[in-house]
Amino acid sequence: MYLPYVKMGDMENRGEIVQNQIRNLITISCKFDRYPTREFRTFHKMFFKFFFNAVDINIDYDEKFISIWNSKPLTTDPVRLFDLNEAVADNLSYSNLEETLTGCVEEGKLQHSFYKKMLFEFGDYPQNNGDVLSA
Repeated sequence: MYLPYVKMGDMENRGEIVQNQIRNLITISCKFDRYPTREFRTFHKMFFKFFFNAVDINIDYDEKFISIWNSKPLTTDPVRLFDLNEAVADNLSYSNLEETLTGCVEEGKLQHSFYKKMLFEFGDYPQNNGDVLSA
C-alpha cells in the first residue's frame, strides 16, 4: 500500500479544516424555527452520543433539554457490556444548541475521523481530496 508523503503542517491544517467544516455544519443544522429537519435531528443525536460516549440520547428542543443514558461501568462478565435498562441517566439543559454543540468539538484522531464521517453523511464535504475515511 502506497502512503503519500504528508508534511506535519498539512496534517494539522487538515484537522483545522475538518473542525471548521463541522462547526459550519453545526451552524447550519441549528438554523430552524421550531424543530430541525429529521436529518439534522439525527446529526445532533449522533454528535452528542459520540461526545458523551452515550448509549442513547434524547433531545427535547422545546424545553432545551438533553437526556443522556450512559452505561454503568463494565462488568466482569465479558459477554455483557451494558444493558439499556440498567443505564445511568444524566440530564443537561442548554440555552443555545449551537454553542452547546460547538463546545463539544475536540481535537484528536478519533474525533477527526468521526467529524469526517458526519461531514460525509450530513454535509457537503468533498470526497475526492485523497483523505478518505475507510472502515
